[in-house]
Amino acid sequence: MKRLTTKQIALLTITLTATATAVAARNQCWMTGGGSVFDTNGETVVEGRNTHGFVVHCDPRNSDNLQINWAGNRFHLTDLNSAICIDDPLLTPESPDAEFDTFIGMGEGRLNNVNGYGIYFKFTDDGQPGVGDTMHVVITDPAGEEVRNVEGYLTYGNHQAHSN
Repeated sequence: MKRLTTKQIALLTITLTATATAVAARNQCWMTGGGSVFDTNGETVVEGRNTHGFVVHCDPRNSDNLQINWAGNRFHLTDLNSAICIDDPLLTPESPDAEFDTFIGMGEGRLNNVNGYGIYFKFTDDGQPGVGDTMHVVITDPAGEEVRNVEGYLTYGNHQAHSN
């Protein structure tokens, strides 16, 4: 898998603070969801709607699934290489109450049926009905160049953190 450059990692703006704690029982935690985020530059829609759907586990396994669609493009996760689930005290996932509310993952996949693409993503669950939930996705080509970088609150949809 191609590693992200320092610049690409910085674009994710993932800040793990001392107040955020990693989830201990990783094998019993997962996140599901989907929805839409619109690209904007201020108030104008630039590249339209970005849809996504997923089931990902804090302890990566073969059943993990993630799809991102935009402007006729389709990214499918083939391998979730690493994941961390944290509990951000500023977020409240509500019902069902879970041990975490933020999922950060890195993996490999295919874009428009071409393998070798990388993905770094962060999903949050900030309660019902999902209007406070966020998505940040960076997709890179096989050479490590950024293909897609989208971030924002869900306009439609919901992310749901789960733990046993």
